Amino acid sequence: MNDITISGLVGSSEYDAIADDALKDEDNAAWVMELEPCVRNEWIERIGWIRLIDRLAENELVDAGSAEFRKFHSGWKQLLLWGRVKPGCAYQDVLTQICTHWFTTHSTPIDRLSIWSWNRYLKAIDRYHGPDLIVETLDEYEVMLKDLGGAYFQVLPYLSQPYWQSACYFGALDQFFNNLRDIQEDAQRGICYIPADVLSQFGVTREEIIQQTACQNPGYAKMMQFLLDSYLTDLWQKADPLITAADLHPSWTILRDWTVHRYHRIERVFRACNFDYTQFPKLYWSEVQQDLPVLIAQVRQQQRVACSPAKGFLAQKNSTMLPQLRAIGRKIAKVAGMVLSRPSFSGQESS
Repeated sequence: MNDITISGLVGSSEYDAIADDALKDEDNAAWVMELEPCVRNEWIERIGWIRLIDRLAENELVDAGSAEFRKFHSGWKQLLLWGRVKPGCAYQDVLTQICTHWFTTHSTPIDRLSIWSWNRYLKAIDRYHGPDLIVETLDEYEVMLKDLGGAYFQVLPYLSQPYWQSACYFGALDQFFNNLRDIQEDAQRGICYIPADVLSQFGVTREEIIQQTACQNPGYAKMMQFLLDSYLTDLWQKADPLITAADLHPSWTILRDWTVHRYHRIERVFRACNFDYTQFPKLYWSEVQQDLPVLIAQVRQQQRVACSPAKGFLAQKNSTMLPQLRAIGRKIAKVAGMVLSRPSFSGQESS
């Protein structure tokens, strides 16, 4: 891995977490560092905005005296209302970057959609980052997934308008798998995102999740099987237009394939430990550390081919998908929307 990493550039931290944020950010976006410089800078800037918001909100959750997220949100509301950044406001530099991108006389439809999604994302962060949060129903849970993960993906650069809605569902998948990955970490903070009606349906309590005793309840495994084998199917289907797209921006093709691989890794490890979320982090992050160098090498090699003068622009458009991940993508297309376990990324997937 290069000495300069995405986690270093977006200010990842290592506080109050089972798996440090730096490793999470590498798992999510290490591929960004292999992009061509002008494209890479756009991605780093946009991820930096999102990472800042997450960090400010998490700080408020851990430290009740912190008001940094609220300061940023206030500055954003002023920008949204007046179309300009208030001089001297908190986080003026980041808000100015946002203003330069989206609030111009030459703004495009995608810029205006980005403004709407960013506002939706900030409202969701404000709403869902609280120690006493209870999501009542599965329908409300899906709204949360779309408001957080869906809006997050919609503000990423180089997303074309035809895939705007399916990107929302792809981001909802992302939020679902992040919630799955972080069940123990959230439990240690007194948080449980599993909807109350789903817990009740399977005879599991919120307290059991938070106290990390849920695995002893026979209903817990049945509940997780329902979420993975039934509920998730609909999200996969709604994200299918993006998952199977052949005309995404090259950077989005890499994002899509890298991320789908990550989703399947999370699910496979979660199933391998029999849904025991207290055992999952150690197993998962160990595998991530082994997996990342292989994935990065694949992206790097493919980018060299794509940028080769002998290959030209056509290769840049068509050759960015990782070979092993392309195989996963084809299988997803074949069984559109179905939630399946996949073998570990080891070069053993057949085309």
